[in-house]
Amino acid sequence: MTNKKMIDASIKKKEAVKFLKNDEDSLKEKSLEEILAARAEYPVESEEWEYLNKIKSEVLQKKKPSTAEKILYFKEADLDSIPMGFSKASKLPSIDYEIEERSLLEYHPNQRHPIPYVAVRYEEEYFFILRGAGVGESRLAGRKGLLGGHVGEMDAVPGDIQSSIENGLWREMEEEAGIKAEKVKKLEMKGIIKSNDGVDSDHLGIIYEIELNNKDIQSEEEELTGIWMTKEELKQHFDELESWSKIVVSNLILSN
Repeated sequence: MTNKKMIDASIKKKEAVKFLKNDEDSLKEKSLEEILAARAEYPVESEEWEYLNKIKSEVLQKKKPSTAEKILYFKEADLDSIPMGFSKASKLPSIDYEIEERSLLEYHPNQRHPIPYVAVRYEEEYFFILRGAGVGESRLAGRKGLLGGHVGEMDAVPGDIQSSIENGLWREMEEEAGIKAEKVKKLEMKGIIKSNDGVDSDHLGIIYEIELNNKDIQSEEEELTGIWMTKEELKQHFDELESWSKIVVSNLILSN
């Protein structure tokens, strides 16, 4: 590129950013879908893209205040060694993580948030939850799924991603179903899910299985309804499951 072309490109970029910032109030009134469409017009992580990503963050926080929480995330480039789909694993590879507001990370193509996702079992039954319309991840509303959630800043152990994930796992299990360590007979990591299907593209699933001493648990959150299901019932209700739950049921529960 010649010096003149480089200068012209720089001027156009500055003019685009100036235009966007002058139009900030009207941007904040647009829908999430409109902001994402506008952001898609620019190279990922360019100055214009980052500016629109901040607008998206403000819109998300206004719509769902819980997205202001700070969570752990991975850079997509650091996950190249993990294959797409489901892969069996008993521990995570060494991966560096960072921490940022969830609203900035949602719908970000270069980052994924780790989600501990837990198959809770007592004898021959598995505990699932039905997510209501007000759940933290609105894209999963109306689906049956396993326990799990984001790993928060409070869960982080410097330099130890496995402990950080499991801190988040224990916190989520207690918050969602009142499960504490004394109720757990066995805890074991089973695999990793990496997918680009819809909501999955934001996340990296860290799959665990937990065996309980008894089945005296229930959903602890207003927007969640807990149910126990046998393998036969899971087959009958398979189409009602979240995408990750379908993967776990197919590869771990029904394959045994």
